[in-house]
Amino acid sequence: MLLTAIGILLLALTILDALLTILDASGRSLYSTKAYRLFWWISRHMAKLLPYSVAQSALSLAAPLMIGLMISLWMMGIVTGFALIFYGGMSFGDFITGGGSQPSLTAAFRLSWVTLSTIGFVEISPSNMMYSVAVALEALLGSVILTFSITYFLSVHRSILRYDRLVADLHHRLGRSGDPMQSVSEHLSRSDLSELKSLLGRLHDGVIGLHQGLSRYPIVYFYRPRAQDRSLPRTIHVLGTLADTLTYCHPGLAKQLPDLQALKAGMQDLVRDLGNAYVPVRDVEQGPPVSFTEFEGAFSGEDWAASESVRRFLSNCKCLERIVERSFEPADAYNNYLEWLPADRKTQAFVSTIAHDLGYREDLRPRRSSFLDALSRGPKQRPQSLHARRSDA
Repeated sequence: MLLTAIGILLLALTILDALLTILDASGRSLYSTKAYRLFWWISRHMAKLLPYSVAQSALSLAAPLMIGLMISLWMMGIVTGFALIFYGGMSFGDFITGGGSQPSLTAAFRLSWVTLSTIGFVEISPSNMMYSVAVALEALLGSVILTFSITYFLSVHRSILRYDRLVADLHHRLGRSGDPMQSVSEHLSRSDLSELKSLLGRLHDGVIGLHQGLSRYPIVYFYRPRAQDRSLPRTIHVLGTLADTLTYCHPGLAKQLPDLQALKAGMQDLVRDLGNAYVPVRDVEQGPPVSFTEFEGAFSGEDWAASESVRRFLSNCKCLERIVERSFEPADAYNNYLEWLPADRKTQAFVSTIAHDLGYREDLRPRRSSFLDALSRGPKQRPQSLHARRSDA
């Protein structure tokens, strides 16, 4: 009786998790998301033993393997649950076999496997009504779960294709430049906001698709291209930089471009929901902003030792001047900087967090070589070659 109760509980948990994972619109599950995270944690730590390029290729295989792993867990849960139900109430004569029915766990698992796969009983079959009903129910549930698993794979694949489309659009329009605003200013005509409006509309549609895919199917988060310029951290960095710069460097621009307001709101929702669901951001910089005197010195070009955030803000604003007919005064620019800084810090902290979580950055080891490479080189007792380094000055 105890084994039967355990089997019923395991069966209920498996079916409920599969239905929630596949059908729930908010991406809830009982244990699928935790299984994804555990599998990713194991993959990341195993990849640390490999050279960097090999590790990147290995980690890019994690998401496809997770789909097969999850489907296998569901199948194993159903098989094990019904096997325990069969074995818990099994007695002599319950099954018809070639050599007579014996109450064994092996026979229960064998019946459960052939029932789920619906390949036929061959030499074993139920001999009473109760087990016949249980066998029919398992065959039905097996067919439903297998069909749902195919639907789940196709739905995840469509979400990944939408993400790839957004990344390809950004990659083709912005190129490989490390500065999104510079790329935008080079592609858009001066004082022609129609091109900018069209770009923002497409980006907003892409953000909506990305947000829905990540919220609906948590496994999409672990989809990891090998090229970092097409990765999720890079994509969010580009989108966040565009939204923050266009919103705060030119406050009046948001009133003229409703698509900019929509893009900014979409990015805020995306960062908040991803932070709550996957990687909480706890290390957002809270230091005070620079003084107006320091900002004015950097604005005029006299202070070459300005903070990195000030230099990035001024660089983005100068790129924006190529698109809109407006020159910025130091006082107005400083007020815009004070509004831009909290949003930029939050975006950069989130990008840094997910870049580390997805294995693009490692805090514990520089990842220039693996443990296996270090062992293969042997002890450094022999003369080592000298490498010239270019001075930063």
